[in-house]
Amino acid sequence: MINFLVKKYIKNYNDVQDATVRESYGTLCSIVSIICNLILCAFKFVIGFISHSVSIQADAFNNLSDAGSNIATYFGFKLSTKHPDQDHPYGHGRAEYITGLMISFLIFLVAFSSFKESLNKIIHPEPIIFSYLSLTVLVISVLVKFWMGLLNKKIGKKIESTSLLAAASDSMNDVLSTLATIFTLVMAAFSTLPIDGYIGLVVSLIVFKAGMGVFQDTVSPLLGRAPDPELVKEIYHYVMSFKSVIGVHDMIVHDYGPSRLFVSLHAEVPSDRDFIEIHDEIDLIERNMLKKFHALTTIHMDPVDINDELTNDLRQKTKKLISSINQDYTIHDFRIVHGPTHTNLIFDIVLPAEDHTNEKVLKQTIENEVKKWDENYFTVIQIDRSFI
Repeated sequence: MINFLVKKYIKNYNDVQDATVRESYGTLCSIVSIICNLILCAFKFVIGFISHSVSIQADAFNNLSDAGSNIATYFGFKLSTKHPDQDHPYGHGRAEYITGLMISFLIFLVAFSSFKESLNKIIHPEPIIFSYLSLTVLVISVLVKFWMGLLNKKIGKKIESTSLLAAASDSMNDVLSTLATIFTLVMAAFSTLPIDGYIGLVVSLIVFKAGMGVFQDTVSPLLGRAPDPELVKEIYHYVMSFKSVIGVHDMIVHDYGPSRLFVSLHAEVPSDRDFIEIHDEIDLIERNMLKKFHALTTIHMDPVDINDELTNDLRQKTKKLISSINQDYTIHDFRIVHGPTHTNLIFDIVLPAEDHTNEKVLKQTIENEVKKWDENYFTVIQIDRSFI
């Protein structure tokens, strides 16, 4: 069914990196989800009213909020494909993340409403009227929600959409909450105990948990989460595959929404090569990065002397020294400057983002160790933090 909808309504459905195709996927999922949720909401509200079941009615309002979140997702996809303008030169791709944030607030609202109604039901219980019609509607709801979860999850993974994956997670949580409601209805046929309110509390907690998951998944990219390690590795190996590049460091990946990446990095190149030739190859890398990773890339060239024996020797000794202090530390831009009285060893050290080492103490420790090689050696060290 999912493949049928995709092939029927989306042109060039395999080109998921294309913004238009991606929008079509989001639109399809949103419209299908809106229709399904509105139908489920109407059925559940009517059956819940007839059977006097607060948990069924809570489920109905949950479906209504889901339809609202699907509408927000629809407009989020439309806005995210809007062309960059003067006020938003990086595009509007993060609108999809804001949509996810709105969805989380709607889910919290439903959870609070359900919790409040359930408490009232515990304090003032009403008998639940069992009917096979109610049971049938809820079973159908489980099946529909399960299919919706599969739809949003499959397409969400295909186009790497946080909002669709959030909708998928929400649908699967709805499956669990509706199963709890079915349990309440079935128990009403065998017992007069007022368990409806307690089951409603469970439903509200499940909905709240789903909201927390959506909130965390959408806030993280807005705050500037680290890029996918696999993506970083692919970019590194791709840039290193060019003959002029002998090292890569200071890579930064900015995420401005799906398929809107901005990458900057430093590429170490041999200092004795023709720089016109090297610059041409760097330009080629930047253009290919846009095609291969859909990333607008800026590369800074760092010339490195690879033929001086003393420089190479001191570079290797310094790498071993830094690694002995902490194997997660790395160095780059190593060079030496000779003077009549001393020699400066100049280099950058990259520390992991979570490292809290005292930088002054670290620099002094390295200086002391380097002077053991030669008392006329001095260090000029720049401390960097990893952004990947």
